[in-house]
Amino acid sequence: MATASEHNSEPTLTAAPPNKLKRLVGGGDIAVGTLLSFDAPWLVEMFGMTGYDFVTIDLEHEPIDPAAVFHLVRAAENVGMTAIVRMPASDAIYPMLTTGAQGIWIPDLRGREHAEEIVQYTRHAPVGRRTYYTQTRAAKYGVGIDESNWTREADAELLVVAMIEDIALVDELDEILAVDGIDGYHVGTLDLAQSMGSPSPEKLDEAVTEIVGRCNDAGKLTSVGVVTPWAIDGVKKRVDQGVDILTVASAWMLTNAVGAFLEDVEARIPEDRRTRTGRTPTPNKYVNPQK
Repeated sequence: MATASEHNSEPTLTAAPPNKLKRLVGGGDIAVGTLLSFDAPWLVEMFGMTGYDFVTIDLEHEPIDPAAVFHLVRAAENVGMTAIVRMPASDAIYPMLTTGAQGIWIPDLRGREHAEEIVQYTRHAPVGRRTYYTQTRAAKYGVGIDESNWTREADAELLVVAMIEDIALVDELDEILAVDGIDGYHVGTLDLAQSMGSPSPEKLDEAVTEIVGRCNDAGKLTSVGVVTPWAIDGVKKRVDQGVDILTVASAWMLTNAVGAFLEDVEARIPEDRRTRTGRTPTPNKYVNPQK
């Protein structure tokens, strides 16, 4: 039976939980995660149970209610995945960080000044101006933490990634890479291609190779999307380019799997008994070219 002194003992002080993704890539492994297009905690759990390393909750493109992020983050943690929130840089980042998300992916980087702004929103003082608040899930609601160290630990575990999606940034890339507080850069290949006037896939790959190489030389992590079921051989190309983090698009992965399975089922039904309806996503010359 526990004694009164044991019941009244001070809780063990705990640090911010370790960021599994940050440790994985920091140790030299390549991480594979998914860009989540749906407010579906069950789907997050499924991804974690099948072995994905992280999930990126897409608030840039999808109409996911910010209040839902709490449940998506918790679902990711329950299955051992790092939860990332993808959203534009603004003070709306603050409540996303309080959910316990340990990654922030900022789209459409515009230059060094914008990179410095990202640091201000995501890092505590003296590096940035992220608000101090420990009455939240990210800080275990203030229970059993060392408040004097928590901000430092939270900053150390947070993975901040800015997205390079415009070819114009190549001219000032060295200045951008010199900004402290950003851990890595994600190359958004489809928007990058748009900024280049929709070049050939070979020209796009030349640009990606240059950007990834310069980021690696600067000691920054690199990420490139998107891996699709139709261009799975592209994984080796990305690895050879020096990419640390690979992202699979959840919507394309699901539509491909669902459509391909229906095609398999229909192929086994007599043609006079079933009109073929199975479909897979429309080809894109950069991520899923037709062979």
